[in-house]
Amino acid sequence: METTVFETRSRELVDDIKEIVKVKGINLTDALEEAGISRKSSDRILNKGVMPTLSEFLALCQISGITFHLPYVETTNSPM
Repeated sequence: METTVFETRSRELVDDIKEIVKVKGINLTDALEEAGISRKSSDRILNKGVMPTLSEFLALCQISGITFHLPYVETTNSPM
């Protein structure tokens, strides 16, 4: 099966997150479990290179301190 650019980049991001968390001195397995991610799932992500689901990825980002700022548009309450 061919690896896509997105899969490769995802694995690189997870590796970067693991390094950030290591520098901060946080036990990532325990932190993921506190965030509701099972040890089985965290083992697959951290040790076997499985791509995380969106919720797992967002938990990794939150634990490492990475934040997202999504653009938004304010609209009026009147119908268009």
